[in-house]
Amino acid sequence: MIQTSEILKRFFFISILLLFVYSCKEFSNRPHNSDALQDSIQLYIGKANDFTKSDDEVVAYLDKASSFIKSQERDSIYFINKFYVAFIYDNVGKSDQFKNIMLEVVEEATKENDSVNLARAYSYIGEYYSGRMVMDSAVMNFQQAEKIFFKLKDNLGVGRMQVKMSLSKYKVRDYLGSEKSAVAALTYIRLENNKLLEYEANNLLGITCIEIKDFDKAKEYFEKSLKIATEVELNTLGQYQTKAISLNNLGLVNFKTNNFREALYFFNQAIVEPDLFQEHPSLYAIILDNKAKSEFKMGDFSNLPKAFHKALHIKNGFQLIPEVVSSKINLSEYYEKTGQADSAKYYAREAYKIAKNSNILNLQLLAIDQLSNVEPENENAYSKEYIKLSDSLLAAERKVSEKFARIEFETDEIMRQKEQLAIQNRNIIFFSLLSLFIVGLLYIIRDQRNRNAQLRLREAQQRANEEIYNLMLSQQKKLDDVVIKEKQRIAQELHDGVLGRLFGTRLNLDSLNKKNDEKAIQNRDHYISELKNIEQDIREISHELNREKFALVNNFVSILNNLFEEQKTISEAVLQTKIDTTINWTKVDNTVKINLYRIVQESLQNINKYANAKTIIVNLLRDNDVMNLTIQDDGQGFDVSKKSKGIGLQNLESRVNSCGGTIMIKSAKGAGATIEIMMPYEIPVKNNQL
Repeated sequence: MIQTSEILKRFFFISILLLFVYSCKEFSNRPHNSDALQDSIQLYIGKANDFTKSDDEVVAYLDKASSFIKSQERDSIYFINKFYVAFIYDNVGKSDQFKNIMLEVVEEATKENDSVNLARAYSYIGEYYSGRMVMDSAVMNFQQAEKIFFKLKDNLGVGRMQVKMSLSKYKVRDYLGSEKSAVAALTYIRLENNKLLEYEANNLLGITCIEIKDFDKAKEYFEKSLKIATEVELNTLGQYQTKAISLNNLGLVNFKTNNFREALYFFNQAIVEPDLFQEHPSLYAIILDNKAKSEFKMGDFSNLPKAFHKALHIKNGFQLIPEVVSSKINLSEYYEKTGQADSAKYYAREAYKIAKNSNILNLQLLAIDQLSNVEPENENAYSKEYIKLSDSLLAAERKVSEKFARIEFETDEIMRQKEQLAIQNRNIIFFSLLSLFIVGLLYIIRDQRNRNAQLRLREAQQRANEEIYNLMLSQQKKLDDVVIKEKQRIAQELHDGVLGRLFGTRLNLDSLNKKNDEKAIQNRDHYISELKNIEQDIREISHELNREKFALVNNFVSILNNLFEEQKTISEAVLQTKIDTTINWTKVDNTVKINLYRIVQESLQNINKYANAKTIIVNLLRDNDVMNLTIQDDGQGFDVSKKSKGIGLQNLESRVNSCGGTIMIKSAKGAGATIEIMMPYEIPVKNNQL
């Protein structure tokens, strides 16, 4: 796994060091009449910072220091002392006390109009919530700090807050939001040429691109971070083993794209970085696990399962829950591959147990997927749980994304960024664009006119195509209606007319058999046999005319399943289906069946053509006298607010309306699509769309 959780740890230690140095500097410049009070505060802070003291002793010293701090003037030293005390409280597990002190600083710094310390307090409160996975509160406080840094024209502060927001959004799987914040961070960081923050922002962009399956971009960002780690001694700035992290990330990108040999090359480079195990043992375990999994994928079992067990042992020591689950899944896959079923099941169950206790949904999905592989007898139950968790995860991601969007909407982030960039680059932009202004303006006008003309042409063509298509549909509908009515008329005439007359003739001939004329009897027997053959032929013709409708009506579930099987063969997307077994299809109106089939068929075709989805879910359930059809995908989505809709969606609405049902379409660009349809069992149908 990529090292994202380590990115912000250094800020804590650097902050304490800077605050301490600054405090000493300020103290040397203060009047002597306040020296005694500051000496007392420093004395108790020094005792609290003694690692040999117990937690209770540390808290007692901090309480005494806090009581003296209250008597100080609200100047820079006052706030530095409060920050220092808050950090030590946090070190001994008094996180709530840490938060309370920061909230006090917010209130006091606001009254004193101290923007610098106000921004710091908001930043630390954001880190407090981030550590507890309350990401909406974390992002909100980081944005408050970023807003202040922006007003102070502190590009580095703005960039650092954007990095923190990016990481917070990544942790809750808001990958698009994380990418946006990381890109904004780079814009400000490069103005100050801060290589450490630039390294972190590139890493965040890389891991975000992996999650959104943009592997080429991920490689590009990881290569940039590797270049920085190679050229700059980042360990002097508090970040260790940056080169190993970047090499591991590059290996992971290649592993995700099934380029296992290249992945192994990077993992082998990363794991031999000097002092890796001593300085960053958790990273060493992750790289070792990734290296072993690459060897496993290449069929090299010489170091297995020893490497997997070693990595798991180290991860357990650091209580890295996601990584422990990953290691146990790797061990399960290995034992499954080598035919050791009991061990494979054991590690898969262990992975699921840990993932479930962690309440991390995506870890549970990975564990359930492996359990279904090693326990095929329980595959049905695991599949149901997988679907349930997938729905929960999707709902949670959407909720978080909407919440972050709402927070961002409440700020003027975009406007402020534009203003800041305008200030930074005003002179460059003015002189560079002055000479090109007239030429550029003419080009834009010409290009815009051409585009408008092309747009009008495409709109006209689209309207013509729609009219032609609607005309074709209308003609085909009329033709189908005529064909169906003619089939029904012929079938009725054959059955009620011809068969009735033939049957009567056969009875009359049969009665003539009472005569004793042997030749007559033989002739009549011959005709009776022939009439029977004719009767059977006509009956077969009648049945043949109604065969398509009969098959669709009486084999509906089977036909749907055939459609689903065909979908699985033509698309790489995972198809999950559920048809309510309580539905009595003999009572369902035939038109409803036909239209339901066509709706599912057309929806799957549309998803295959346009959505680029990884997962498709089709549920057909019963709710009293109504059938609910839901078709959902996680593809690229579309804007449902557009006035003009495609022919495919118009067809769906037309079919639903013809059955007296309702349809609701939910979608947004990048967020997949959901179609929810409700249809009654029986309807008065005048115009059937078959």
